[in-house]
Amino acid sequence: MSKRATLLSIIGYARAGAVDYAWQLLREGRFDQIRDDPAVLCIVGRLLKDRALGTVREARQTLYVEAADAYMRAAEINAATYPLINAATLSLLAGHEEQARDLAARVLDIGRHSVNEAETPYYQAATAAEAYLLLGDAVKAKASLKEAIARAPLAYEDHASTLRQFRLILDALGQERSWLETLRPPRCLHFAGHMQLAGDDEDLRKNVRKLIEEENIGFGFGALAAGADILIAEVLLEVGAELHVVLPTAPELFREVSVVPSGVEWVTRFDCVLVQATSVFVVDGDNPPLLPQILQLATEVAMGKAVMQAASLSTEAVQLVVLDRSPADDGVPGSSQWAHATWTASSRRQRVLIRPRVGDEGDADGYPVLDSTQCLVAVLRIAWPDADRDVRFAAIAEQLTHMLAFLRSPPVAVRWTGEALVVEFDTPALAAQAALLAVATLKGAVDIAAAGHYGVAERMNDPFGGPPLVAGRTAALPRHILSSTPPGAVYVTEEFAAALNAGPENDCPLAEYVGDMPEAEAGRSVRLFALSARPAT
Repeated sequence: MSKRATLLSIIGYARAGAVDYAWQLLREGRFDQIRDDPAVLCIVGRLLKDRALGTVREARQTLYVEAADAYMRAAEINAATYPLINAATLSLLAGHEEQARDLAARVLDIGRHSVNEAETPYYQAATAAEAYLLLGDAVKAKASLKEAIARAPLAYEDHASTLRQFRLILDALGQERSWLETLRPPRCLHFAGHMQLAGDDEDLRKNVRKLIEEENIGFGFGALAAGADILIAEVLLEVGAELHVVLPTAPELFREVSVVPSGVEWVTRFDCVLVQATSVFVVDGDNPPLLPQILQLATEVAMGKAVMQAASLSTEAVQLVVLDRSPADDGVPGSSQWAHATWTASSRRQRVLIRPRVGDEGDADGYPVLDSTQCLVAVLRIAWPDADRDVRFAAIAEQLTHMLAFLRSPPVAVRWTGEALVVEFDTPALAAQAALLAVATLKGAVDIAAAGHYGVAERMNDPFGGPPLVAGRTAALPRHILSSTPPGAVYVTEEFAAALNAGPENDCPLAEYVGDMPEAEAGRSVRLFALSARPAT
């Protein structure tokens, strides 16, 4: 493997939250011994900064000092603005304000006189804005940041990265930061609504458009059933927002069961909207499309994807739900009432529009009765190298058993396969808590890794008298994921990560995208996310 590829892999693991494993790779490649390569020194600085942000407040200052030193050594070799501005900000975070100002002044000087800066036009202006902020010139900082955004108005991820850095600086300086709110990327929307809706409901369309414009929505996530779903999606496209469709089954089958019965007009509108969508995500094509569990899963994933997109862009996720009456109860899993209640429980903002149904009375969206043999389950697989031959197996198993006993809710089932510990939970939040606790419990004692998936599975009795089993893709996928999971990391599917984020923020670890894993049997790939604990405050 080339040096460049190795450095990129280290950064990839760091971004995924596997900072300890990134450090291990750094040491194995002997990059920690390199003192004359600015690229390596910048990566060392990045890892030290990540470690600082993930540790308790009292221990951060020392790590900030070390990170600033790594960036400064990189800048001494190559006097570029990137290592210098990072050294300046980290010096401030370490409590060295005078050094931060001196470095910030050097950044501005290089920016004025260098014609060979490799940074993009956006980062040239954003770097100047950061330097002005460190120097205490808020007026020039605001002007330069606005100029940066104007140079790349749709580079929302770059905007978000800069805004996160500015929040750290303003907090360190003890200054007010509300002015950043006007510069953050557009908000993300989860949308849902009932099906019995007049096709030409212009009044509702106007209200939806007004709400979307008031909230500055740039991204929408939801399904495309005939009715409110399609109407909201049409308005999102009309205002230039990205549309991200989340379906419980393949589009052609969803169209047949959730659109065709409402008439040819809705079919035409469905087809028109679907082809304009930025993305279409199918949660599980192997289950009946109106199975309540699969409808619930699709709704959770749509909500979570909206929240995750908002987090990645340092913006806000809100919900728009069209109901036929004022919210009264949780509703059937996967229904609009249920989506409203679930979002309410997350304490995020929502907007509700009331529109009576046309034709049938009551909750007539055709949700079937729950199938007791099908279940929504979060399957977690925990393993370590040579587990079946490890003489320490008894001690490790005892620690994991002790760990499971301290969870706030017990698992549904626990099974040792001879290769790994398989644990089933009712929710991804419980599975995530167990996975991160297991890694933390055995850290330093054994190289443990965990993988998880959340989906619909068939539950059946164990013919050998053990606890009930779950079968199918949901049960099998974690084993495949584990083969791609580095020691010390927790990798989960997009369904798991998104449903996890649909819940309250204080109950949710960080989930960072790490790449795709081929799923040969299904002829598709699986997006994987790494879980990590939220940084201490």
